[in-house]
Amino acid sequence: MQAKPRVIITTDMEVDDMNSTIHLALYLNHIDLEAIVYTASQYHFQGDGLHTLGEVNPHWRTKGKRSYEWKAVPPEPDPEAGDLTEYRPFPGRWIENLWENEYAAAWPSLQANARAASEPDFPSPEELVARTYVGNVAFEGDVRKDTPGSDVIKHAIMDDDPRTLWLLSWGGMNTIVRALMSIADDHAASPDWDAVREHVYRKVRVAGVVNGVGQDNSWRDYGRSLFPGLTFWRTPFPYGGYVDAKCAQPDSIDLFRAPWPEQNLIEGNGSLMGRYMLYGDGKVYENEPERFQFGTHATLDWGWPGMEPLHFERGDFMAEGDSMTYIPLLDFGLRGAGDPSFDTVLGPMFRDGDIPRVGGAAMGFDSLGKPANHNVNPFLRAYQEDFAARAQWCAHKPEECSHPVRIENATADCTAGTGEGVELKAQVIDPDGAGFDATWTVSPHSSSYRGVEDLASWCARTVQGTFTVPADAQTGDRFVLTLSTRTRGKRPCTRYSQVAVTVR
Repeated sequence: MQAKPRVIITTDMEVDDMNSTIHLALYLNHIDLEAIVYTASQYHFQGDGLHTLGEVNPHWRTKGKRSYEWKAVPPEPDPEAGDLTEYRPFPGRWIENLWENEYAAAWPSLQANARAASEPDFPSPEELVARTYVGNVAFEGDVRKDTPGSDVIKHAIMDDDPRTLWLLSWGGMNTIVRALMSIADDHAASPDWDAVREHVYRKVRVAGVVNGVGQDNSWRDYGRSLFPGLTFWRTPFPYGGYVDAKCAQPDSIDLFRAPWPEQNLIEGNGSLMGRYMLYGDGKVYENEPERFQFGTHATLDWGWPGMEPLHFERGDFMAEGDSMTYIPLLDFGLRGAGDPSFDTVLGPMFRDGDIPRVGGAAMGFDSLGKPANHNVNPFLRAYQEDFAARAQWCAHKPEECSHPVRIENATADCTAGTGEGVELKAQVIDPDGAGFDATWTVSPHSSSYRGVEDLASWCARTVQGTFTVPADAQTGDRFVLTLSTRTRGKRPCTRYSQVAVTVR
């Protein structure tokens, strides 16, 4: 298993954030969660009992009460929102309560299954409570002062841990920005300022920001001028959208539509997965207006002009709008978390503001690696299956659950000439003994070959095989060969290994 990525999450506790947190709980042994921090956003803020939004932040983005009172909601911010003293406040201690109750109930079973799969241990409920902090929650874009949440981010950025620090923004950027402002307050007037900024640039990666905008304007208003070289990363393929039950790719959409989510993620899987929310499941969201009570009416109506309300079936997948920040960091044997020239579960990472590329070629989102059947992400179905297998870990003994194989001693990266065969091999350890299916394929998203040979259909359906470099390959072309191993259990798990072959 690769070294676990170091992660801090900031969240405004939107309903989809709650689902993302529950989902993340099943994979907490795959990451080093330094902290999870409550923050504000244009959608949720708690107020401070003294001020209005306009007094604290004159450059807000919230649509305010219009978002749930008006039939058609204008795209611009609500000019009257400056009078708000709070807005759709999220339930206090929601995360701590989850750790102390539902996660604590699931933890022994999660731990037993992790050990059966030879995976790292899960953090204890007490450890997770200690890593949960309150950040800048009073108002959208509020960066007035340091908070426990901004302090933990600041200290993690400035400490001596050499690992990359992933800051995953699930809400507004303001608590992260406050941490950066505090670093600037300490160092901007000193001779080491340039060195401090270079330290931040080398160490920090941010995910969850699109086109330079988080869920408030704080980065543009305060952060960007202080740290203009900060890196924001994105992935090309989505996961967890409110419309996935209607719009997920064809080979996977049945895993987002009723009855699959309820039957495979929730039923019989204990209280932790019992908290997970689906369309029309009857769950009521605290402090949310009727328009956003998706558990009661199963209707998605943002009030956007020209967009009719979407009606979902009871039990359809509802949303995890922020899971796509941490899913690429999970260790399934894909190499993209450490090297953006390789795949992650959600495709190769690219810098916000850049055009995503496949094998070095620019492409639009509407045609991203798209074969004829429109299944643009080759890893999506396997990931959703893994989620189901993992959900069962919450309440069942290891002998009742499915566990992934471990792949070891795979063929190393190498060079080869045109027409030359590359021997592919690996050692696969199956902890359940249920058997597995193994397939080598050429990754279309990480390879750079532009010749005439159609490699989309090439595969070797065995752990050992041979790949022959096409005769028209050019020096420097790269082929990324991906071994997929899918277990044959009732709830299959898939793991990968990737080998890069460069033409000499």
